[in-house]
Amino acid sequence: MNKIKFYPVDNGDTVLIKVEQTTIQIDANIRDNDDCYDVMSDLLEELTADNKGRYHLNLFLLTHPDEDHCRGVDDNYYLGDPDKYSDSDKDNDLVIIDELMVTSMLFSEATSTPAKALKKEANRRKKLWDENSSLKNKDGNRLVMIGYDGDKKYANVPSYIPGETINKINGKVMALLEFFVHSPFKDNLIEGKAEKDKNETSIVMQARFKNATTDSEPKALYLFGGDADYCIWEEIQNQCSNHHNDDKLDFDIFLAPHHCSWSYFNDVPYDEEENGTPVESSKELITNHKTDGALIIASSKLIKDDDDNPPHYAAKKEYKKLIGSTDKFISLAEEPNSKNPQPVVFEITSNGFQRKDKNQQSGATGSSLGNTGSGKKSTYGRK
Repeated sequence: MNKIKFYPVDNGDTVLIKVEQTTIQIDANIRDNDDCYDVMSDLLEELTADNKGRYHLNLFLLTHPDEDHCRGVDDNYYLGDPDKYSDSDKDNDLVIIDELMVTSMLFSEATSTPAKALKKEANRRKKLWDENSSLKNKDGNRLVMIGYDGDKKYANVPSYIPGETINKINGKVMALLEFFVHSPFKDNLIEGKAEKDKNETSIVMQARFKNATTDSEPKALYLFGGDADYCIWEEIQNQCSNHHNDDKLDFDIFLAPHHCSWSYFNDVPYDEEENGTPVESSKELITNHKTDGALIIASSKLIKDDDDNPPHYAAKKEYKKLIGSTDKFISLAEEPNSKNPQPVVFEITSNGFQRKDKNQQSGATGSSLGNTGSGKKSTYGRK
């Protein structure tokens, strides 16, 4: 089954995509305590072991190097020369990351323990490319950079910039999936130094899914962008308009940036009088680009009517208003309930995304995105 799975990980992101027997993970917030959903046990069931019994993740995409986007990678994934993978690593079910996709911010702004571990691993892989090693394209050694390289430090590494499309994952051309790159922008990558800048350099992409190789256009669209704030999303819209790429912002599923914080709508910290009104560009992105039946998903802890940010209660209210229905806003912390949250899963079908997990309320099983409800009709004519 070709699918996308959203894990309940509180304030953080962990998303798994399985298409054409290729596994892709976007970010990680894997915590090790009894109160958390056991992400790794579930992931291991989704991954395929090679003939040596080693689990492989074909691509790990890090939107930006904040800890809540890479937590647990150092403990659960194998970081190092794949030829040195030991029996002990196998006994601990450490997952080999075949291909690592990052921005240059990982090399300059890795402050947490897991980010530093990923930085070390990315540097190991980068050296293989710089030396043009015959091992650079081996599973466990591949590296891809997203964004401009202002000082050409990464000139030898495969890269993509905003406006380009990625359809090759781990050396394999994908027939049913491609990513359109929206950001990070050149200026943010070159000048970014502070914690706030890490959010501004988040990878923003539209994932475009087909159901069959004969499809002329995508059947399902997923829009995500790490912790990108309203300024970045506004610039993305401007760039799309200038380059006739408005359709690259359409979505069936939109992952609320920065764990449903107010930063998507206006400045933070939130002040009802000074910045309590969402900027027009943030509202327009949702109203102009949601397809019929589109959903917004919040990957955060339980959203309460308090001063937390993220997640932010006013942001949740605004999302619900813009998407047009309470049941089109999914809080991962409440699926199926706040005491025992479980992953939310969508299958890619000829009718778009079709929800397939067991969390749904009675009567909701089998509902599809892209063919019901109000709002913008899909550019791609989904029936």
